[in-house]
Amino acid sequence: MKKMVCLAAAICLTAGIVSACGGKPSADGGTNAGKSGSAKNTTLTHLTWRVPDTGKGFEKVVGKYEADHPGVKIDVKNVASDQYSNTLKTRLLGGDPPDIMTLGPGTDYTEAARQGYLLDLTNDPMLANIQPSALEAAKVDGKVYGIPYDLVSLVVLYNKKIFKDNGLSVPTNYDEMIRLCETLKAKGIVPVAYGIKDNYVTQFLPYMIAPMAVYAKNSNWDRDLAAGKAKFNSPEWKRVFGVPFEFQQKGFLTPNALGVGDQQSVEMFARGEAAMTFTGTWATSVAKAANPDLQVGMFPFPGNRQGEDNWMNLSLGQILSVSAKSKSLEASKAYVQAWTATEYAQLWTDEAKTMPSVKGVKLAADPAVDELAPYLSKLKSWQFANVGWPAGVSDVYMKKFQEAFAGRATLDDVLHAMDEAATKAAAAAK
Repeated sequence: MKKMVCLAAAICLTAGIVSACGGKPSADGGTNAGKSGSAKNTTLTHLTWRVPDTGKGFEKVVGKYEADHPGVKIDVKNVASDQYSNTLKTRLLGGDPPDIMTLGPGTDYTEAARQGYLLDLTNDPMLANIQPSALEAAKVDGKVYGIPYDLVSLVVLYNKKIFKDNGLSVPTNYDEMIRLCETLKAKGIVPVAYGIKDNYVTQFLPYMIAPMAVYAKNSNWDRDLAAGKAKFNSPEWKRVFGVPFEFQQKGFLTPNALGVGDQQSVEMFARGEAAMTFTGTWATSVAKAANPDLQVGMFPFPGNRQGEDNWMNLSLGQILSVSAKSKSLEASKAYVQAWTATEYAQLWTDEAKTMPSVKGVKLAADPAVDELAPYLSKLKSWQFANVGWPAGVSDVYMKKFQEAFAGRATLDDVLHAMDEAATKAAAAAK
């Protein structure tokens, strides 16, 4: 828990809310890092899933790097997020690793590090320009195998004009959220644009509730699960995973959500076809691209009952790792090191509208992200729920959730399948 609460402090520091939990940037902000050790006439492959939700972030950063380093080309290969994990594993196991890979915190990153696929950067000078709390969150067995880049939170985006026109205010607890949705529905306004055709979106709403409903009460829950002392088929997790089904039953969500993709649901929200959507801080760039005139705000989902403290979820948005088996190791390191330079990181942050982990970088001028500042300063936080789960559990969850949403399974079936996957993973680890 300490690790995740300190991440919130790191963001507050960047936003100018607090003045602790971070050191002074290096004199050059790491800018010269990418200007040495690069090979001429070299093409590096960067595998990622982040291109669609970061505006022109990759285009800007890669363009600058190639301009600063004539003869070096960066081939950014984007893979759909629901296919990314399997694609990466196939390449690693097949002996065809990308030179640089984007990873999320959790089992993919941890397993790749432990199996020797990632270059150990623990003592590399490039880490000096990264917020210490972000580095802590990127450690595997005490070592750092990639640059923790971006801090993200799952949030509720809301249409400020719709709220204002209908005399509505941001809810502060679950009962208020239900009443808000009922009011919108009664006015003929779809409360929430919701699309789970892309199965990873099934995680968004529950992961906003889990910090408060599960981890605030037992910060060692993941450890207990691994030890066989805790199960998903329990009252606290039924509360977490039951919310999307309650919203479905009450008619608060987009009809035919199983046929609507992630980007499509954000664009539906942006066009005013719904008052809210469940997504991440990264989605403001997608929404504004769909409707530049959109007045968008954001708030943490209020899963707390009256009298309970709400929590936020907060996690690393991506970790940039160098393949330990890259055929252009020094050039790959130089490229990743450039991302730690303040000028590169600021370029990325301004375009991608993310919360930076690099020292000296200011939050992008985004009023919606600014609305999170008060929550960051007063609410405790926890990582995305699946970061601490055994390998394979979240994949089973996403598949089974879609089946349950289609009426082919029950919530108990979802939780039972997750417990079976956890037990299987524990047995395999012995």
